[in-house]
Amino acid sequence: FIQELESQISELQQSNADMISRRREAEQSIPLHRAVASEQLEEMDEIQSRHVRKLPKIKRELSLHALMTNIKWDYSRCDVLAGEVSIPSRSVHKRFVIEKEELSEFEIAERLWAMIEG
Repeated sequence: FIQELESQISELQQSNADMISRRREAEQSIPLHRAVASEQLEEMDEIQSRHVRKLPKIKRELSLHALMTNIKWDYSRCDVLAGEVSIPSRSVHKRFVIEKEELSEFEIAERLWAMIEG
């Protein structure tokens, strides 16, 4: 019975030593992980800042594009190109959907120009 208890004590001491060792390793790696996380946060902040700075230019370009083509895009449809095209000279206003996976970029451009021209 005493041998069993001594064996259990030995196992518990070894387990305790292993846990202390793992804890020490984890504590030593905290500064490295903290530094890496900080760098990643800085990088994410920089990317977000660049996007925010570009936003007004993108909005102007989209507005200009809409004025030139009379196309109002439906950005909620990600799987297809969808929207509305207006031809004021003919009093025409129609919706469109283009399956972008089935056509080449050239064919899509041709369809869009055909709609714009009426």
